[in-house]
Amino acid sequence: MDRYVVGMTFYPLHLAISKDWKIHYLSADMRERAEHRREEANFLADMANVLGAKAMAALQGLAAVLGLDYGGVDFGLNEAGEILLFEANATMVVEQPNGDPRWDYRREAVGRIQTAVRDLLLGRAGANSAPMPAAVNGPAAGW
Repeated sequence: MDRYVVGMTFYPLHLAISKDWKIHYLSADMRERAEHRREEANFLADMANVLGAKAMAALQGLAAVLGLDYGGVDFGLNEAGEILLFEANATMVVEQPNGDPRWDYRREAVGRIQTAVRDLLLGRAGANSAPMPAAVNGPAAGW
């Protein structure tokens, strides 16, 4: 599971499901398994409910310890619903999925993260939250 913290708020990016213990999104079973994509869509729509209060509290604690305005957290859940942390840092990238329609359900989650980052940066700069030009807000900017 990957989520991003922007200004102490968590935003889900994706949920990779695989039969193998070493999971990366591009090598997971997501492309071939519609039921995995449905599970991921549920996670993206309601992360707090899917993870549960125990895991969400742990993530909030982690965010407080990290003290970052922006960062990514890669983790799993054990059988007790506890966080199994793989990675947490300030350099994770948020990318739009490729144009394959089977990934359409993921685009809104990416957009929420992009909007939160933009609003955080504009807020810190003392600017209003007017839309940024497409060249800054679009794929060409590395989003």
